[in-house]
Amino acid sequence: MPLHSFDFVVFFLPLTIALHLLLNRVGHFRLALAGLVGMSLVFCGWRALSDVELLLASIGMNFLIGCSIHRYSTDPGSRRKLLLALGITINLALLGYFKYSVFVLDNVNAIMHTTYPLVVGYLPLGISFLTFQQIAYLMDVYRGQVKSFNFLDYCFLCSFFPKTLAGPVIRHGEITPQLNERMRAVTLAVLAEGMTRFTIGLFKKVVMADTLAGYANPIFTADAFGRNLGMVEVWEGILAYTFQLYFDFSGYTDMALGIARMFGIALPENFNSPYKATNIIDFWKRWHMTLSRFLRDYLYIPLGGNRQGAVRQYLNLLLTMMLCGLWHGASWTFVIWGALHGGYLLINHGWRRLELACAPVVGWGVTFLSVAFGWAWFRADTVREAIKLTASLFGLNGLWAGGFREALLYLETPAPHLAALARFFGYELGLVISAGRWTIYPVDILLSTPMLHTGWLVVSGLIVLKLPNALEGTGASSHESESPLSLRKALFVGGLLFLVWLASITSQSGGFIYENF
Repeated sequence: MPLHSFDFVVFFLPLTIALHLLLNRVGHFRLALAGLVGMSLVFCGWRALSDVELLLASIGMNFLIGCSIHRYSTDPGSRRKLLLALGITINLALLGYFKYSVFVLDNVNAIMHTTYPLVVGYLPLGISFLTFQQIAYLMDVYRGQVKSFNFLDYCFLCSFFPKTLAGPVIRHGEITPQLNERMRAVTLAVLAEGMTRFTIGLFKKVVMADTLAGYANPIFTADAFGRNLGMVEVWEGILAYTFQLYFDFSGYTDMALGIARMFGIALPENFNSPYKATNIIDFWKRWHMTLSRFLRDYLYIPLGGNRQGAVRQYLNLLLTMMLCGLWHGASWTFVIWGALHGGYLLINHGWRRLELACAPVVGWGVTFLSVAFGWAWFRADTVREAIKLTASLFGLNGLWAGGFREALLYLETPAPHLAALARFFGYELGLVISAGRWTIYPVDILLSTPMLHTGWLVVSGLIVLKLPNALEGTGASSHESESPLSLRKALFVGGLLFLVWLASITSQSGGFIYENF
């Protein structure tokens, strides 16, 4: 049940809020928390009951292992390490079985010329994010950073429905202290603040991301139809996907944080205007911040970080980013995408070691174009497709695949859904320009697919690069004190909801991209 679906917005979310407020008012607080856990399990089981069974089994197993690690906290022997290793191994084994077994068997069959059957084709809901969260929990217990062990609290931590599909990746110490403090004080102001954040995310997803998907998807399906693409067309498609991915994932995060705020919970921020970054190190401090934090604290630093010299640091960075790519998906395209970003980071760190200067605008341009280029490998279905896209990005198939004349014809043809409007303005009202033997219909050009595509890219760039992000736009951090919903903010939210409604009745919204990871 996606967070932007009709069933969720109209039925599930209002019912859950009403139930929580009722139990909070008339019952014990722990009963209200149990009710929220119950609704989270309903949300998890909406697609398949097996998702709930796997979630509960994972919760129970990790909680017991965590308690066992804590029990031996004063034991100088190796039992704690063995328990930690056991817990991490089981979690990774489950993730590997469900997510990577097909990938592994495909490669084994291709290399060994065997025919091992592919036995798994089902990806449990949010298993990638759940696995990282469980590993972080066990590591924090082992390090002595978890002090309380309450099964209901842990169930809430793992199952809380806003972050189930695509994070953020949270830690035990970020949520459990809030359960007795903030969840009790759910007021109208808290609900309004959460609804504002949720609506901003809904607008990003339904209006921006889904519209941009219509311009991005064709370049990734062109290979299936045997079409070669020119440099201009591919770059427009890649830029559309660059903004689509941002609006899709940051929109989901805004919705998740907004929903959590409605229950008095502050989830960690996951985005901080990443496309404003002036270098790739800064980008990864702003993009998917909780994932970057996990990779740093539980992979890069344990590998040795930067404590063993430059060469070892570069190897650690490259390995970390390749594993980051593999975590995103069971495909060589993701591994290569991770290696690309690992290479970017090596260059960035090397540049810093040399203490070379770089103008901020140049750094921003290089960073943005490098990230956009990497998204071609992130989105492509196969390595072959990604290579063809890369060739087009570098102009090896020409500026326009069909030549300049065909490009002009495409520019002079209005988009199919706007053809009637173009005919009305161009032919009925006579908005034409005559120049010798040439007759130009400017309305046809303005309403053509390339011009509409360019317009959406310009609007997206202005929103991402010039406007405040969702946290800044709401006027207060989710960790700050309550502030009443002003009339201006109410009108803003109402306007966004109206635009979302218009978009939803004219197009079919797709799922969130990161649900697949």
